[in-house]
Amino acid sequence: MVTAQGLQVFNDSPLFKALGFRVIDCDEQHLVLEVGDNNPCHQGGFGTLKTVGINGAVISAALECAIGLCGFHSFGGRPAGVVELSVKMLRVIRKKPCRIDAVIDKKSRDIAFVSAVLYSAHGGKCATATGIVMTSQREESVSEGQ
Repeated sequence: MVTAQGLQVFNDSPLFKALGFRVIDCDEQHLVLEVGDNNPCHQGGFGTLKTVGINGAVISAALECAIGLCGFHSFGGRPAGVVELSVKMLRVIRKKPCRIDAVIDKKSRDIAFVSAVLYSAHGGKCATATGIVMTSQREESVSEGQ
C-alpha cells in the first residue's frame, strides 16, 4: 500500500508545486487534493467579472491528478494511469483554496472507475469529473520486482 510519505513525492513534484496542488488526505477509497491560492498559473478562466476565475486547463489538470492518484493509491502503488476523463464545469471558481474530493466508484483487479468533485473555498460545487484508471502491471509482478 502507498504510504503518506509515498504520496508526499507527488506534493514535492515540480508539477504540483508549479500548479499549487497538494494531496491532503488519502485512503484506499478516497483522496482529497487542494488547489492553492495566489498562483499566476490559475489566471484566465471565465475572467469577465472583478475576480478572475481559475483557468479551465488547471481545473482539468487538478481533476485528472485527483482521479489518477486515487486510482493509483487503490491499486497499492502499482503503475497506473487515467485512460478516460470527462470534466464538467459548473461555475466559475473565484475563491481559493479549493479542494477536490475523489472517490472509487467501482474497482476490479486492473481497472477503477473514479469520480471527483471540485468545491470552492465556500463549499460550492464548481466542477465534476469521472475517469477510468487502469493499472499496467498485475500485483504479482510488482511484488516480484518486475
